[in-house]
Amino acid sequence: MRRAWVMAVLAAALVWGAAVPNASAAKVDADVARLSAQLDQLSANQALAQYATAQRTLARNAITALQDAGRSSRPHALFMAEQRVALAQAAAEAAAGRAKLDQLQREHDQIMLEASQADAAAARAQLARQRLQYEAVVQQTQVLQQQGAQAAQQAQQAQAEAAQAKRLAAAQARAARLARKEASLAVAATRALQAGDSAPAGSARPEPASLHLSASVFAAGSDNLTASGRRRVAGFAHQHAGQRIVVEPRAASADRILAGRRAVAVEAALAAAGAGQVSIRPVAQASKGIAIELRSE
Repeated sequence: MRRAWVMAVLAAALVWGAAVPNASAAKVDADVARLSAQLDQLSANQALAQYATAQRTLARNAITALQDAGRSSRPHALFMAEQRVALAQAAAEAAAGRAKLDQLQREHDQIMLEASQADAAAARAQLARQRLQYEAVVQQTQVLQQQGAQAAQQAQQAQAEAAQAKRLAAAQARAARLARKEASLAVAATRALQAGDSAPAGSARPEPASLHLSASVFAAGSDNLTASGRRRVAGFAHQHAGQRIVVEPRAASADRILAGRRAVAVEAALAAAGAGQVSIRPVAQASKGIAIELRSE
């Protein structure tokens, strides 16, 4: 009886001793599985898998050390494994955050670059519009100046005609007084006067002439006359000093502004050479290029 009781106690002790290691092993396996699952989840995360490779390797080694640890070293191994897994998770998230920040910074830089390029393009467009407006104002000013010069010339011509008419009236009055005193002498004097007035009037006026100025007498792309061009314009002005000279510019649509500036330059050269009456016609249409025609009247 006593022997049977002792055998039962021994059997119970053996069963309890076998159960304790199994429970400890089950707990270690559960921790290993938990930490391995966390690490596998981190590796499977597409947003984080490419970061913290070294930290994940250290965490994997710590889990392996936990799996191989004995009972006494298990708490320290578990602590290290949990810390390594948490560190790998934090390092991956930090690296991903830095990468996202770098991407946002690059996008910001690209946006700022595109904005500066757009501002530069807008500034160039504004400058081009202002240049066109300035050229239009210059052209309009030149047209107004030409119209003013033509009006002044017409006024001077009207004054000259009025003075001539006044002198003619005075001459006619004197001729009438002489006619009353001596009719026969008045008739002779009138015939002589008519002969003297008509002969110079028909022969003093030079024949109309013209001068063609091509693009070669100007500096390329500008309204500056070359030396030969200035000589030709001055020669024409000297030959027709007593006549009215008309400047007729012709140009294609794209060159109308430059043609107007060249016409003004020719007008200035004629005036400098002593031409008394110079007028500029509006720019006429041409098929291509620019040409300036000078014509005496």
